Amino acid sequence: MSFEIYYFSGTGNSLYAAKEIAKQTGGVLTSIASVIDAPSVNTGADSVGIVFPCYLAQLYGIPLIVERFVNKLEDPVSKYIFAVCTFGGYEAANAVPTLKNLSKLVRSAGGRLSGEFSVRLPMNNLDYSHLPPINTDSNVMYRNSVDKINEICRRIKKKKNDKNIVLNSFAHLLLSPLYGILKKYVTTALKQKAKEDESSKLNFHELIPMTDKSITVSDKCTGCGICEKVCPVHNIRMRDQRPSWSHHCEMCFACDEWCPEGAIQHWSRAKGIKYHHPEIKLEDMLGKCLPKGSRVRRGRI
Repeated sequence: MSFEIYYFSGTGNSLYAAKEIAKQTGGVLTSIASVIDAPSVNTGADSVGIVFPCYLAQLYGIPLIVERFVNKLEDPVSKYIFAVCTFGGYEAANAVPTLKNLSKLVRSAGGRLSGEFSVRLPMNNLDYSHLPPINTDSNVMYRNSVDKINEICRRIKKKKNDKNIVLNSFAHLLLSPLYGILKKYVTTALKQKAKEDESSKLNFHELIPMTDKSITVSDKCTGCGICEKVCPVHNIRMRDQRPSWSHHCEMCFACDEWCPEGAIQHWSRAKGIKYHHPEIKLEDMLGKCLPKGSRVRRGRI
């Protein structure tokens, strides 16, 4: 059985999970960003994993680059396809609807999402204020994630699904009406950040890329260009030694998090808040565009 693990990550949670899964399965680790511009994605592996962060699960949950990747995947019908989404809140409210949407997407592309899994790790904005009481201790999440990833690897080696899928599906059914209530609120907030009028008819897919209009840069910027290099979708260009966004943002926070001067402020983060997975360093993120087929060696890609 051969594995290829495709990942998308901005602050390292999903890259950490993907690296561990690749290590335990002997799989090839490939950045989605490194193949997304190809006309199609053809893999010789019989098991394909997709690892990504879920956000805005009330609307969709799937990063737009992941959707584009799924639509480019060749011959999905012959593959055991599994997904692992990283999330910071509640599994039933964040991960489950995201995975259900991904399952529909894979099915529409001609395949089947045979494995649906999730791993809880700290939110990349560390904002838990909108959630009911929940454990916010990052160290606890890190410890629990190790066991969860080990369990996921055991199950995907046997081509099994999450053992809690029936329970998760029931929880998703109960929570579905809540998403309808939240959808209008979240969409309105996105319009504000995209600097669109409230009457705008733009949808989630159209608004997310334009929310970079609300990202700001302070005078601490030295023009080093790391934000341009670390952006997984080449959305940043340096002009007069200042970053300029091109309005096809993935809202992944990479530019904010990895700026060495702390000069970039993403609108979804409180001032001074920084977070990346402690096992992931800047050099890991800058290796995201290695040629397809780069393998994990000594914990690096």
